[in-house]
Amino acid sequence: MDRDALYREVGEALHLAQTLEFNISTLITIMNRHYQAAIEPAPLVVGEDKRTLGQLIREVQRRASLDQVGADALAEALDARNYVAHQFFIRNISAFSDEEICREAIESLKARAKQIAIGAAISSAFVQGFCEALKIEQSDVLIRQDI
Repeated sequence: MDRDALYREVGEALHLAQTLEFNISTLITIMNRHYQAAIEPAPLVVGEDKRTLGQLIREVQRRASLDQVGADALAEALDARNYVAHQFFIRNISAFSDEEICREAIESLKARAKQIAIGAAISSAFVQGFCEALKIEQSDVLIRQDI
């Protein structure tokens, strides 16, 4: 039984999901800053947003034009993320006692991680495009952290 591989795949999927969420939060921050009247060149600080990933994605879709392929990719990434974060362990409890079920669970995780990675890549491209268009250095995008 390869529990380490199972946990590694869950960790990778959740890491990609956090990347997707950060990218979406960054897009919203960029849009909010862009529509302010007088923008001083300064670092762009992305604060913590208490909204769910689904709410953040809907906010971006409300404010930006996405084609159907992009909208579908983000919806699939959201569904995959929600499954991994909220259902995976409950639905795959037998993966810890049965080697075949463990292999199947790992393959399922890899497929879901791929869906999340596509959403993260799309959102990353949007962040890069907005930063370039608005002359924001990506190195000036900072994360607000409470320490």
